[in-house]
Amino acid sequence: VVDSAKAGAKTVRRPWFGARLQALTADVADGLGLDRPAGSVVASVVERGPADQAGLRRSDVILAVDGVPADDPEAFGYRFATRPIGGTTMLTVLRGGKRISVPVKLVPAPETRPREMVKLTSRSPLAGLTVANLSPALAEELSVETGNEGVIVAEIEEGSTAAQVGFQKGDLIKALNGEKMLSSRDVEAALKERRRAWEVTITRGGQTITSVFPG
Repeated sequence: VVDSAKAGAKTVRRPWFGARLQALTADVADGLGLDRPAGSVVASVVERGPADQAGLRRSDVILAVDGVPADDPEAFGYRFATRPIGGTTMLTVLRGGKRISVPVKLVPAPETRPREMVKLTSRSPLAGLTVANLSPALAEELSVETGNEGVIVAEIEEGSTAAQVGFQKGDLIKALNGEKMLSSRDVEAALKERRRAWEVTITRGGQTITSVFPG
């Protein structure tokens, strides 16, 4: 990351891991024979991402990055993010009671689809949002979980209807009035319809929330 900044890169590129981690609890650590709850449990792996291609599995416990202990997901994220793009990092992983070394390639998050950022202005509870197609690269920028698909809230205009009703940056719009939203253009098209009420389904922090707003 530092080398990238010194080289004058317009954006700082960080390596993409492609997995969701959870903190290791005391009970789980005790069951694994660890002296203390230090490490990160792999909760899910993004298909064809670096973690998946390295062979990491759900329930693996990551203990260290290049021999340096990483006691929790935050410590792991920092140590992994500071490794230079283009190389390989070696993870110490606990699997089935045995410690193994797992090499992971350091690659940037891919822009798998055009972002197609759209500012929503039509009369609706979403007015004032700028939405975009979610990709691993955008998820990395917005610090949201990778592996999801759909339309993400990239920006919110201050004082807008959307801000007033409680939308947050990073919300993932899943459906409008029961119709699945697959792209930012889907959302834009759906909002052209005049309605007395809007049923909006989003995911936020891993939870699915459905709300009904007046038109």
